Amino acid sequence: MVSTAFLIVLIIFILLAFNTGVNRAIAFLPVLGLLFIAILFIGYFFVPIVIMAVVWYLLNKNRPRSNRNTYYWSSSNTQDFEEFFRRAGGTYGGYQQNSGYSNQNNPFGYTENLTKYYQVLGVPEGASKEDIKKAYRDLVKQHHPDKFANNPSEKEYHENRLKEINEAYEKLIKD
Repeated sequence: MVSTAFLIVLIIFILLAFNTGVNRAIAFLPVLGLLFIAILFIGYFFVPIVIMAVVWYLLNKNRPRSNRNTYYWSSSNTQDFEEFFRRAGGTYGGYQQNSGYSNQNNPFGYTENLTKYYQVLGVPEGASKEDIKKAYRDLVKQHHPDKFANNPSEKEYHENRLKEINEAYEKLIKD
C-alpha cells in the first residue's frame, strides 16, 4: 500500500514537473505529502478525485481568471495616438512616422532630437536663449490668432502654428 501511494505521488510530481516546471513541482511537494498521507489513511477512493483535480488544474492553468480586472488606456482622440507613434518612431497608417527621438550611443535611453524645434522657430541649431526668445516673440506677433479673427480658416491655421511655436519654445528653453 505504501509503495503504491508513493508511486501515485511520484507520477503526479513528474506530471507537474513536465507541465509547470521543476520549481513549481518542488513548491507543490507539501501538498503531495498531504496527498500521500491521505492515500495511506483514506485509501484509493481519494486517488480519482486528486487525479481529476490535477488534470483540471493543468487544463485551466493558462486561462485567465474571470475575476481579474483588466484596465486598458483608451482615448477618443486620434491625435494622441498619432503623437504616441510619432514619438516612438513606429508606423501608423502604413507610413513610417518621423521620430523626434534618437538613441544613438546613449547609455541612458532616449534623448529628444531638437532640430525640428529650431526649424520651427527659424533659428540655427545651438542658438542662444536670447536668440530663441527673440525669434519666439516675433513669431507670436506674426501668428497670433486674434489678428485673424475675421477669417476663421486663417485663424485656425495660425492657432495651430502658434501651438507648434509654443511647443518648440518650451522644449528649447528648458534645455
